[in-house]
Amino acid sequence: MNARLDTQPCLDETPTSDGELRARPRGRLLLTVSPAHKHLAMRAFAIQQVVNWTTVLGLIAVHRFYPIMTPASLWQWVGVFLASWVLRMGMVAPLQRLPPSAVQKSALLKSLPLASGLVGCTFWIWTTQLFVGPELSLRELMLFIGFLGISISMTGMWPVTPVTSMSYYLLLWSGISYAFWVNKTATAPALMAVNASVTAIIWLNVLVSIRQVDAQLARGQALAELERSNQELEALKNAAWNTLQTRSVFFSEASHDFRQQLHAAKLWVSSAMSASKGDADAARPLERLGQELNALQKYIDKVLDFARIEALDTKAQPERTTIQSMFQSLDLTFENASIEDGAILRFRRTSVVIRTDPSMLLRILENLVSNAMKFTRGGVLVCARRRSSFMALQVWDQGPGIRADAHQRIFEAFHREDESGSARKGSGLGLAIVKRFADRLGYAIEVRSVLGKGSCFTLLVPMTCVERPRDTVAP
Repeated sequence: MNARLDTQPCLDETPTSDGELRARPRGRLLLTVSPAHKHLAMRAFAIQQVVNWTTVLGLIAVHRFYPIMTPASLWQWVGVFLASWVLRMGMVAPLQRLPPSAVQKSALLKSLPLASGLVGCTFWIWTTQLFVGPELSLRELMLFIGFLGISISMTGMWPVTPVTSMSYYLLLWSGISYAFWVNKTATAPALMAVNASVTAIIWLNVLVSIRQVDAQLARGQALAELERSNQELEALKNAAWNTLQTRSVFFSEASHDFRQQLHAAKLWVSSAMSASKGDADAARPLERLGQELNALQKYIDKVLDFARIEALDTKAQPERTTIQSMFQSLDLTFENASIEDGAILRFRRTSVVIRTDPSMLLRILENLVSNAMKFTRGGVLVCARRRSSFMALQVWDQGPGIRADAHQRIFEAFHREDESGSARKGSGLGLAIVKRFADRLGYAIEVRSVLGKGSCFTLLVPMTCVERPRDTVAP
């Protein structure tokens, strides 16, 4: 009744017809120990007690109309019932309270269901001797119905403790049959027919119970396995998170030291360039070295940013954000790059206000504008416009364009298109970072491009995030 799922159950090995060894459970006839069996047994035991009390109360009520004993004897019978019921409750209590491992190890605890069943059978056999009379009356019919109800309730115990169930059936029906035969309440052929019918009813209920229990146990075991798997996954997740936290601290400290070293190298290059102003031949390599150091710094920044995004599950922290203020920040950021590259960077004024994570959105737009400035041959336009149920933040360029079959690949880390489509310069991480942050915010991103004319990257913000949908429409 009380139990656990044994990881190493006690087994006997018996040879099969083909000579192979087959595992057979040992000790399962007395009591099968598993949580699912315990639940099933306790439910069946509770139903059995309801039937017991119903039968006793029914016999007391019927005895008023068909008395067969004195009131003192009747109350004595009631007292014995209460004593036997309390005794049975006391036998079952340890099985319900103790953990399955304790029941599995104790032969005494395993034998308690059988002992409880024998106490119940003894009481009911004695009851038949008191209530069965020479004539078939409502009293005997009530006793028969009660016994049948008790037997049916015991079918739920069969998968858990077959020995207890079988003993209960044999003793219970042997007792009432003997009482009917001794008191000449029923003839021998009638008793044989009744017992055959009862046997068929009980057996059918046992078969149904076994089938239902098998399905319940299979589901219970599957749920237990799923719970264990979830616990293991949770433990692995926690371990992975701790590892990522440790690596994050390492990368943070390493990147700080690396940036310091790189900054020092740039200062030395600047000093050397200042010292060689009169020597053009010496200044050109130093200028080129400075450009390479700047490119290296940008590359390292993107690699570290991408590693941080991949390693940490950064949650978006939305707040009220004005798109125009973000455009102004981008304009200041790319002002020098626009002058150096000769590209015209324009922002269409907008009054759109959205709820978003401003740092993530700014990083997305920075990477899109940087990508557009890198490849455009004329200008770059940044704008916001309404599109059905979305607010579209768009970055237009006049670059060489992107082939249609590469529209998805360009968002992969370290991916750069070859010269046949669009010559992709840089680290290959800018658009990968854009895609990661867009996914974190729940935004979609689209690419439209015409080879030889330019491209348009569109970030689709759901209108549910927009507070003021008035927008500026791009030409």
